[in-house]
Amino acid sequence: MPEPSFYGPPAERVAVLMSRALALAERGGGATAPNPMVGCVIVNDDGRILGEGFHPRAGDAHAEVFAIEMAKRIGRPLRGTTVIVNLEPCAAHGRTPPCVDALIGVGAKRVYYANPDPHDGKGGAERLRAAGLEVEQGVGQEPARRLNEAWFHWVGTGLPFFHVKVAQTLSSHMTRGVRGARWITSSSARAVVHRMRRRHAAVLVGIGTVLTDDPFLTVRDWPPRVAGVDWPDPAPEVEWPRVQPRRVVLDSWLQIPLDSRLVATSDTSPVLIFCRPDADKGKQAALEKHQVEVIRTTPASKGLSLMAVARGLGERGVTGVFVEPGPTLLASLFEAGLVDRWTSFVAPDWVGGADALRLPTPAEGIVLDDFEWELYGRDAMVTGLVRRARSG
Repeated sequence: MPEPSFYGPPAERVAVLMSRALALAERGGGATAPNPMVGCVIVNDDGRILGEGFHPRAGDAHAEVFAIEMAKRIGRPLRGTTVIVNLEPCAAHGRTPPCVDALIGVGAKRVYYANPDPHDGKGGAERLRAAGLEVEQGVGQEPARRLNEAWFHWVGTGLPFFHVKVAQTLSSHMTRGVRGARWITSSSARAVVHRMRRRHAAVLVGIGTVLTDDPFLTVRDWPPRVAGVDWPDPAPEVEWPRVQPRRVVLDSWLQIPLDSRLVATSDTSPVLIFCRPDADKGKQAALEKHQVEVIRTTPASKGLSLMAVARGLGERGVTGVFVEPGPTLLASLFEAGLVDRWTSFVAPDWVGGADALRLPTPAEGIVLDDFEWELYGRDAMVTGLVRRARSG
């Protein structure tokens, strides 16, 4: 495969390379939590890519460092290069050294980044400028913020970003009935759902879903390719970690069977169960032998306090939660005000019966902001940020 590069006017070149940086960033997915997803591309003045990388998971090196190491490994000079990264390079010491020091140290000439770091004092743009680098912010700002919307929300509120996904028929049913097919949507739509799962630090369901479907809740069909660009993977010789999202179950009375698929795979993919304070302690001990983490939390009239669950996840560094609810949990999330993004996949079928989805609706109604429509196979998807409509 030919070596990737891009030639054209500088603004167009940077925009394309920022798209590449975002595609790389997504490879980290929710494994980066409580850090953001970040990708980095380093090019020379001719548009030749010298190094690229992404932040694969919390505790590992940042994207800029991986990109520098890739260039050094294949003997490419870095002095005078241009760096494209979707988040302002960090200037603070955490589990890894500041990225600004690495960029200054190799003699980079300019840095383009999409979003500023919301942490006061941690962004490094001013330090880069003080060291003589040209720095520009804003290229690809909107798609970059969308990619890390969960992280930005968590930084600002301390609570995870709740992305609720449902699949339904034209008649608003969430199942096809006892005799119907297991899946409502097509394989194309289900592949998109796996990509959505992977972007989040956790996948959450209620105990009803576990008892009915016995799901794995793991991510398959990964990693996603960069649509429309025939570029090789970054550093294919590197064994990038494949970390699954945490799997979270709301189970007030610890009804989850010990032989369920979730419990059986908890040694390789973490499982967290939230229950009432007075749930069976013997069942908790049995679950913990399977490496399942059981968290006793505040009860509510309809099970558990979802706000207490949200706080518990936020304190554990879970920045984003992908919720695949049944009708009961879905209604409770809306009542608790914990639906930040709504995604519906609608199959072009009409199913009979009286159990169609019904949601509580506030008097002022609910609207989706920044919404998008897409077709995947035979199914339609709409997604957007949930806002309460203003009167008038």
